[in-house]
Amino acid sequence: MSLKFITFDNLNYYANEIRHFSSTRTGGVSTGEFASLNLGNYSDDSRENIDHNRQLLCNELNIPMQNLIGAHQTHSAKTILIDNALLALPESERKAALEGYDALLCNIPGIYITVATADCVPILLYDPIHKAVAAIHSGWKGTLENITANTIDRMRQAFRTDPSRLVAAIGPCIGSKVYEVGKDVYDQFKSKGFPVSNLFESEENDKFLFYIRMTVLGQLMGKGVNNIHSSPYCTYSNPELFFSARRQGISSGRMLNGIGIIK
Repeated sequence: MSLKFITFDNLNYYANEIRHFSSTRTGGVSTGEFASLNLGNYSDDSRENIDHNRQLLCNELNIPMQNLIGAHQTHSAKTILIDNALLALPESERKAALEGYDALLCNIPGIYITVATADCVPILLYDPIHKAVAAIHSGWKGTLENITANTIDRMRQAFRTDPSRLVAAIGPCIGSKVYEVGKDVYDQFKSKGFPVSNLFESEENDKFLFYIRMTVLGQLMGKGVNNIHSSPYCTYSNPELFFSARRQGISSGRMLNGIGIIK
């Protein structure tokens, strides 16, 4: 089975400046719940399989594996700038420094920042004026705290990014027809002033369908981003293409979503 990954038309326009991808689950060596292209560093798959899969991805994209940088995500709204000081740290120290972040920013050519997903929303951003990128992992908690806005604000601070010039892609995530949440989630969004009547669909027994993709799209637009491509894929409903923590449980594999400036 060959390796497959997804790209986005608006980011492909800058193919001579950046490389980007959202992986699928096909083409790897992992087995069972992790079959087959599991790229999640913090999954329970064997280290050998994960490294083999990552090398396959990097070979396909012509990216050195050591230049693939990701954090240990914790559903926070925290962002981290990947700079030369962080990259110069010994591996163990760099791993510790990357603990607890769900969005990464970078403007160093040849470095590809990544977020792992298995239903949550991945967002890739490119500032073509200042040649800077960001990768965001936005689950419901990160969406509640608007990690997308936090990341854009950080890009503005670090790179002088104008949000209206950003190019954004929303990758494959769980779709609204199957993303059921409880009243506790609904109430938290309502208490923060989200337009819940537009973003949640009421069901029986205090359950709601949550339009998380639409919510993230609104957050991007709310910061002034106009050039947005949103993937139509639902990770839950396409088991042949994607891992899904909701479908498989927390021990499922992970896709990787990445972006970087070409050297």
